[in-house]
Amino acid sequence: MSTLDDDLNAGSDNAQDQYLLFLAENELYAMEALKAQEIVEYSSVTKVPMMQSFIKGVTNIRGNIVAVIDLIDRFKLSKTEISDKTSIVVVNCKQNDETTQIGIMIDEVYEVDTIEKSNLKKAPEFGAKIDSKYILKMGKYENKYIPILNMDTILDINELSTLLSE
Repeated sequence: MSTLDDDLNAGSDNAQDQYLLFLAENELYAMEALKAQEIVEYSSVTKVPMMQSFIKGVTNIRGNIVAVIDLIDRFKLSKTEISDKTSIVVVNCKQNDETTQIGIMIDEVYEVDTIEKSNLKKAPEFGAKIDSKYILKMGKYENKYIPILNMDTILDINELSTLLSE
């Protein structure tokens, strides 16, 4: 049985095809596995005044203060209901040579799996529940197309900063 690290280190082609699949508002989404720094159980989040509703606040993860974003609220769909399966996926975001960790709340981790390059398609311009700018591509997984999220756009520090000043 292989571990996530084994899968990711098996070869560059294999690593590029690895996706973290997760549930958010009962929908299956994916993100490139290499974007995920770590996954932690949801713990208390300290609210920060005057933030957009999708920024839940901050939490301490291994001694680092990490901003936590509700992914579903970021998509303007609803708000994540906290359960015993709620997790935070920590993602490293780069802006001007600086790396910032941001956590995204998800309902549940589904699994890490491979989606073959031949099963990746261009994201539709319309018809998706979420803004197409947040979708990197669509991946065929278990005979169903799921959105592979563009984490660089979702967690764009410049856009988030602009939204905070509104």
